Amino acid sequence: MRVLHVIESLGGGVLSSVLSMVDATPDIEHHLAVWQRRKHAGTGDQLGAFTAIHLLPGQVRRATRSLRALVGEQAPDVVHAHSSYAGVLARAADLGAAVAYSPHCFAFERRDLGTVARSTFREVERSLVRRTEVLVACSPHEASLAVDLGHRRVVMVPNRPLQPPDLRVRRDEPFRIVTVGRVTAQKDWRHFLDVKREVDRHDVRGLRWEWLGSGDDDGELALRAEGVAVSGWLPRTEVIDRLGAAQAYLHTAAWEGAPVSIVEAAAVGLPIVARAIPSLASYDVPGLAPAATALADQLLDLRDPLAWARAQRRSLRFAAEHSVSVQRYRLNAAYQHTPAVTTPRHASLA
Repeated sequence: MRVLHVIESLGGGVLSSVLSMVDATPDIEHHLAVWQRRKHAGTGDQLGAFTAIHLLPGQVRRATRSLRALVGEQAPDVVHAHSSYAGVLARAADLGAAVAYSPHCFAFERRDLGTVARSTFREVERSLVRRTEVLVACSPHEASLAVDLGHRRVVMVPNRPLQPPDLRVRRDEPFRIVTVGRVTAQKDWRHFLDVKREVDRHDVRGLRWEWLGSGDDDGELALRAEGVAVSGWLPRTEVIDRLGAAQAYLHTAAWEGAPVSIVEAAAVGLPIVARAIPSLASYDVPGLAPAATALADQLLDLRDPLAWARAQRRSLRFAAEHSVSVQRYRLNAAYQHTPAVTTPRHASLA
């Protein structure tokens, strides 16, 4: 089987997810088409697992023609589009090939847009349902949204760390609180600072706060002004090393798919404290809390060694559920389809 993946960036969580899918299915011939709509710093990931990498032009019409030509040349069994814009490109292009689509968080879940914009994104997604052979969801919440849109075939494929970590966090001082990702409205650096301010009210000594990533200038300046170290983009190996040197992982995103960073943090045994948004709640992520005050209370509780040890055990159990065998089984189920056959009347949720 030959699969052509279409992505928007050679960096970030989506590429991590795709690389783990490639690693889980070595019997499949994987190709990569990159429609690089925006710049994203590389994370040192090795791309040699792809049989070939193709760059698409930035302009939409040229990218569409280029993708059609590529599909004609490669004759993939499946074109697997990742994230919203690549999903629109691949499905609207009339490729004459079966299309699998992974939203990695539907665009209509964004909370930095008004009601009209979110409704427009939802209708665009609904209009492309008939051009989607299978919707590959990253969380039960995303799978449920896909069924509501009208997708007839939905398979939930969990994210996982690309490589099993060879380190385990130990309780230590100074007590480091970290997060990973792009400094944007989605990751909600403002909420991160709200949590820090709540913790600071308790005048706890010896805390270190770090944001592993980069992004909006205003966000970076605001984080640094309140004592949060912002690392800039780092190679993935260094991110894992820094997670292994921390004592708590704080995730404050306002909307999400199923971030690989949470699973990576859990895999090294880092206690998780995360904002209770629908996607993470559906995944049963440990350490969920609804608001800044409750998140701060959880972080303060982790100062107790026994509470920290219990939280670490929960993280390790959560990480164990995101195995390569489960990902391989679900992904093969997603790719096994017959495009010429009419889709069944009722959606199946694997």
